[in-house]
Amino acid sequence: MPRPRHPFRRLALCAAAALTLACTAAAAPAPYPSKGRRSVGVASICRPARASAKDVEAWIDEAALNRPDIILLTEGFMQNTPRTAKVDEKNAKAEPRSGEGPILSLLARKAREHKTYLIGSTWRKDPNGRGRYNTAFLVDRAGKVVWHYDKMFPTIGEMESGVLPGRTVKAFDTDVGRLGAIICFDLNFDEVLDAYKREGVELLCFISAFRGGRRVPAVAFRNRCFIASSVPGENGVIVDPLGRTLAESSQYGRTIFARIELDARLVHIDYNNKRIPDLKKTYGPKVRIETASPEAVYLLTSLHLTVPVDRMMKEFEIEPLDAYLDRARAVRRRHLSTE
Repeated sequence: MPRPRHPFRRLALCAAAALTLACTAAAAPAPYPSKGRRSVGVASICRPARASAKDVEAWIDEAALNRPDIILLTEGFMQNTPRTAKVDEKNAKAEPRSGEGPILSLLARKAREHKTYLIGSTWRKDPNGRGRYNTAFLVDRAGKVVWHYDKMFPTIGEMESGVLPGRTVKAFDTDVGRLGAIICFDLNFDEVLDAYKREGVELLCFISAFRGGRRVPAVAFRNRCFIASSVPGENGVIVDPLGRTLAESSQYGRTIFARIELDARLVHIDYNNKRIPDLKKTYGPKVRIETASPEAVYLLTSLHLTVPVDRMMKEFEIEPLDAYLDRARAVRRRHLSTE
């Protein structure tokens, strides 16, 4: 018996909201082109900033024991100058984007050694000599600096001490999925979060000197993504798109690890609840269906090696959460126009 056609196919989705950041003026890219299950090991090192090279190496070696795909280091985990240095000295000794500075050279060597991605923030020298940025650098498994993100919203104190605000938000595709980064104070600004949501980020790396608290799981649910945070001590977390904590740092455990299934989507219960049983009957243990009753959503995760969750959803006309909300907006506008 054929399945009834899904009502969202008969209605146009609402137009995208006006973009607020110049860097996101282009249309958002499609979700990461998954071929199926993507089990990703994530480790966060939750240690104080301005550590020595010896300590950083030891912490990375410890985190690598779980064979993660990516290791996070906290905001300002190393610096080339003491805290009391003059602004000109901090600017002059900041790391160059080329990756030839001592901090990035250390990350490159450890990334090659452990065949993992490494991400952490330090000062980046402005090539035009205007100052420095608070920058998250991503080093790939071969030890190459492949991407960086400049903190969009430095604190007032940072900017008054010579730190330049970043101008761009852009996701980066790795061999496991689409990543993004925010640094500390950025967590408070919806402009940055909205931009990453439009970019289709699947794992958002929160590199910070403050812990973020309840806002971290709220942002994970809001942005439909996983978040891993690296903070100086307790309450560094790895959370899923439902906002559930998968791992959390404490005074007794400063390095945390979780293996996440990145090929996952949130869908609303409305209209989809009659299709979900058919999905499960077809794919059995190759699809994981988790129900969040208070939020009225499902988290669908593909555990199939060759069939991604988006293909499963298309097969059974299962509507993504944001598409459903956009459809509701479109229906509302249509009804408003008839008044």
